[in-house]
Amino acid sequence: MNTQTAQKAKNVPLWFLAILTLSGTLAMHIFVPVLPLVGQYFHAEIHQVQLTLSVYILGLALGQLFYGPLADAIGRRPVLVFGMLLYTCAGVGAIFASELNLLIFMRFLQALGGCTGLLLGRAIVRDTSTGIETTKRLSLLNMMVMFGPGLAPILGGFFAALSGWKTIFMVLSGLGLLNLFLVWIFVHDDETQQKQTSFQTVLADYKKLVTSPKFLGFTLGGSLATTSFYAFLGVAPFIVLHQLHGSIHHVSLYLALVMLGIWLGTFCSSRMVSRISLNRMVLIGSSISVSSAVILLACNFAHWLNPYTLMIPIIGYCFGGGFTSPAALTNTLNVNPKVAGSASGLYGCAQMSIGAICTSLSGLGNNPALSVACILLGASIFALGFFYLALRSPK
Repeated sequence: MNTQTAQKAKNVPLWFLAILTLSGTLAMHIFVPVLPLVGQYFHAEIHQVQLTLSVYILGLALGQLFYGPLADAIGRRPVLVFGMLLYTCAGVGAIFASELNLLIFMRFLQALGGCTGLLLGRAIVRDTSTGIETTKRLSLLNMMVMFGPGLAPILGGFFAALSGWKTIFMVLSGLGLLNLFLVWIFVHDDETQQKQTSFQTVLADYKKLVTSPKFLGFTLGGSLATTSFYAFLGVAPFIVLHQLHGSIHHVSLYLALVMLGIWLGTFCSSRMVSRISLNRMVLIGSSISVSSAVILLACNFAHWLNPYTLMIPIIGYCFGGGFTSPAALTNTLNVNPKVAGSASGLYGCAQMSIGAICTSLSGLGNNPALSVACILLGASIFALGFFYLALRSPK
């Protein structure tokens, strides 16, 4: 990397990467509180409306799988420019969607655009730092990003009450334009490195990643630990409104508390990274999540469901995920730092795929709270198992 480009890379501000990264998931979280309103607008059933969430998560997964190798081959900037344009245009299309199927399609396109920020914001951190510094920057990035999804449900409910749920897409389109402007200012690729990188080289390194037990262990473990809570997001409005007899305001509050749990976990991990190893961090965080899921399941079996017995275990589960996340991601990217974009893409694809699966499973049965408890317990146990697999693998 030449001196001028290297200096520009080092000067990429973390606040910009936070805005860029949260754009992809913000469009998901801000929409959750208004799912019942969307169902009323289109006269659709619950499972039909949930597709606006499941398809969005699917788009985040598939997009990262494709954009990772592409960004390693042609650079971060052109991929981000294309992604933010697509994110913005899809948001405008969603405003004018006249039927539910068209809205679902626009949500899919919006996810394909937004996932470029989610993917490459993390990759740029890895590009510009190494070792413990990477973990610290990823922890700080995660904490900054969590403010967005934490406030998103409240903002979603506010905009819907103010001028209708379609206002949400006006806000998201404006965010896409802002990101496009900031990408143009801050993101500068190394032209020399781009010329030396071919698709053949990227694909060869990609193959090594997907056949590495260590990479697969940290990727699957980290994904299960960090996005299985989407099972709760997908049915939270129905648990709160129908099982706890709350209001839309309560839905927004509970979703904000979920993000608070993740934020606190990430904050603690940033404070502990210089004191304990990354390997111990993933095991400790996963154990906290398993314990919280056991408590949630026990409360459901005992028919003792109220706001406290629901949210305290959920917050504990998310705290464990937040504590695990930076260490799991750092270990994943460090398997082969030369293809951080591809590694981040595979990690992100696994995260969103698992999130989509958990979201779909949570809609099964006539007791959403019990379904969520079972999903979270299974996911956290498997996460712990995959981490043990990764730690015992030589490479």
